[in-house]
Amino acid sequence: MFGVAAPLAQPVDGKSNRSCSLDDLEQEMLDRVNQARSQPRQCGGESFDEAQPLTWNCRLEAAARAHTEAMVEQAFFGHTGPDGKQVTDRVDKAGYSWRSVGENIAAGQETVGQVVEGWLQSPGHCRNIMKPGFEEMGAARSANRGGPYDPYWTQVFARPRQGARSPND
Repeated sequence: MFGVAAPLAQPVDGKSNRSCSLDDLEQEMLDRVNQARSQPRQCGGESFDEAQPLTWNCRLEAAARAHTEAMVEQAFFGHTGPDGKQVTDRVDKAGYSWRSVGENIAAGQETVGQVVEGWLQSPGHCRNIMKPGFEEMGAARSANRGGPYDPYWTQVFARPRQGARSPND
C-alpha cells in the first residue's frame, strides 16, 4: 500500500532554483488525492488498483491557476476557454513537457474535502485522480472573488515526456 506523499515543491522554471511552496489548501489537496490513490477504487464501471502518490509541480499549478482565474474573470465554466484553448495548451504555455495530461474542474464547493469527494463520485474525474500513469499534479482555487459558481477549482495531472528535460529541474 502506498502512503501519502510529502509535497515536492518543483522549481518554477528550469533556469532557477526558486520553488513554489504549498499553502495549507494545496497541501490538503495533494494529501487527499494521494489518500484516494492509496487504495483500490471503482470509478464508474472501471476498477483501479492503488496508484503511486503524486508529487506537486509548480508548472502544473500555474496551468491550473491560469484556468481558474480565466473562469472567474470571464464568467464561464468549462475545460475549453472562450479563446478555444484546452488543458494541453495551458500546460504547454506553463513550460511543462508532457506525455499525458488531464484536468478536473469544479465549482461551488467550499472545501477541499467537498471538491475531492465530488470528483471521486464522478467517473471521469475519479479516473483522472486514479490514473496510474500520472506522476505529478498542480491545483488552484479561486479566492471567492465572485462569479456565478464561485469558488472555482482546477486540478491538472500529468506525466512528463520521456527523454525530455524534466520540468522539475
